[in-house]
Amino acid sequence: MRIGIVSGTFHPEAGGPPRYLLRLATTLVERGHSVTVVTAGDADRPHPYPFPVHRVSRRYRLPERMARMGLAVARRLRGAELLFINDHGVAAMTANLALRKPTVMKVVGDITWELAVRRGWTTADIDAFQSEPLTGKAAWTRRVQTAQARQADRILTPAEYLKRLIAGWGVPEERVRVVRNAVDVDHYAVPTSRESAQTETGLAGRWLVTIARLTPWKGIDAVIRALASLDSAIGLCVVGDGPMRGALESLARERGLADRVRFAGEVAQEKTGAYLKAAEVCVLNSGYEGMSHVLLEAMHVGVPVCAAARGGTPEMVTDGDTGLLVPWRDEAALADALGRLTRDGSLRERLIGNARRHVAGYTWEKTVSGTLAVFEEAVAGGGPDRRK
Repeated sequence: MRIGIVSGTFHPEAGGPPRYLLRLATTLVERGHSVTVVTAGDADRPHPYPFPVHRVSRRYRLPERMARMGLAVARRLRGAELLFINDHGVAAMTANLALRKPTVMKVVGDITWELAVRRGWTTADIDAFQSEPLTGKAAWTRRVQTAQARQADRILTPAEYLKRLIAGWGVPEERVRVVRNAVDVDHYAVPTSRESAQTETGLAGRWLVTIARLTPWKGIDAVIRALASLDSAIGLCVVGDGPMRGALESLARERGLADRVRFAGEVAQEKTGAYLKAAEVCVLNSGYEGMSHVLLEAMHVGVPVCAAARGGTPEMVTDGDTGLLVPWRDEAALADALGRLTRDGSLRERLIGNARRHVAGYTWEKTVSGTLAVFEEAVAGGGPDRRK
């Protein structure tokens, strides 16, 4: 199959989507498929990909960048049998009005809600936002988002939670397929022991680790406040960057925790396993998750997890069995759960053992096979002329 991948981000940029797309594209080529990638970004170093990658610089202003993305899709992917769209759906779908290719779109969240939060258009959480009456730019963004999703032959998403969310936008549920993420066991380095991981990362002693983009919905402010109730020997390492970093650093200083909260910033993808391995607990207090790669990786490397019971997280973490779940925005429950995990070694070991057995089923083979099955469905459907 000749597959065109369109994405707003790609390797060597940081994050789960670039890593996922690189691995998927490489695997598809290994299995005899042809892959071409069109993406936004500026590669800072050459890389010998086994497929062509065409980049549209982010130095262009958004309107021009979108136009150039559309032109790149039209020119570079003219011979594709399928378009797999991960971001920049407007550019790709506009180009596809002329190309008329079968399309699969991957949806891992609600772009309208994210934009509304960033721009201050709403203070609602993602679930409450779904039933809010939208006006102005938020209403326009939702219409565009829904039109893109409805134009796709199939929607690929990693969680049943997201499938329900997408159906709520008016997308026919029969077009949505859930294919779960995999544990990326072969594509990031994990030290053989916690001691060696601590040496590599500089996290000697007892540390909670959270890995996330620093946005309001990740709830890292609550984790910092909860840290004050834990043993003073325990620190918090925040891996990642984002618009909330300054506010979070200020909060740590205001609470007298500056010496116990370390901001590691953005780290290379291959280093995240070392930070997880060095931790006593992985905490993800996020109010907005599809299916977290961080939690999968933590469970795989043998670190107990504490997470907010939101989004797709309860589909992968069973409270009291493979991790501890806490209600979103319940800071007392968060502090209590972290206290239990840091005090009770037998609880940690039980959760670690159960979690490792559980995530053994999240294999890359299942992810690739499921994804290809969705691609084949879309191609068999014949594209826009035969879409129901």
